[in-house]
Amino acid sequence: MFIIRDSRRIIQAGVSLVELMVGITVGLVVIAGAVATYAVIARSGAEIFGSAKLNEELRGAMDLITRDIRRAGSFQGEPGANLFTVIDVTNIKILDGGACILFAYDATFRDDTSPGAVDNKDYFGYKLSNGAIYARKTNADGSGVINCAGSGFGSNWERLTDEETVLITSLSFQTTGSRCLNLTQSGQTWVSPTASTNPACDSATPGYVATANDRLFEKRQIRVRLAGKLKRREEFTMVLEEPVLLANDRIFNVP
Repeated sequence: MFIIRDSRRIIQAGVSLVELMVGITVGLVVIAGAVATYAVIARSGAEIFGSAKLNEELRGAMDLITRDIRRAGSFQGEPGANLFTVIDVTNIKILDGGACILFAYDATFRDDTSPGAVDNKDYFGYKLSNGAIYARKTNADGSGVINCAGSGFGSNWERLTDEETVLITSLSFQTTGSRCLNLTQSGQTWVSPTASTNPACDSATPGYVATANDRLFEKRQIRVRLAGKLKRREEFTMVLEEPVLLANDRIFNVP
């Protein structure tokens, strides 16, 4: 708006149609830029939040699983034979094509009434079921059968991850990196399984050589692979893989 002054009168004039259209156009451009900037910021925020949520869920599960597996074979009893490394159900077992692991250690920290002895409080495990990771809490049914069956609350297993937000697409365990050495027979070399679910000192493992009463030394490693995605934003995916070197080696005689 401008004012024209002369000696006789004051004339007040408005903007022209062209000026009005130019002003509206400039305003729309500014608003569009602001909306686009907000959309970019909002999308970036959603991506950061989604990635953080997925990383938190998978990393938390991986840390718990690896720390627990690392304790397999731990023995708190009196000096003597370690009951948790003999060849039976207390040894590490990988079942269901690698999707479930079972193991045991002397869980005296859980108010175990019989330290050094194997009971229901000493068995642990992890598995994938219906898009979630389940942890074995105890042999609740008292059957004495340690396996990968059952899932959900009220069974031997309870859910570890939240399937409402994160979908676990893969969980696998392999004995890759484990090694077996026959201490009795001279000239024997290390046996190292590749991409296997069998223990290194297992008769089904290629390269295994042993006869009854041979003494074997097994250095154990479990490779854990975990993959998942956000349930409502499936473009957010993550894969974690970590080797777990067990602190407790096995030294035993072949039956």
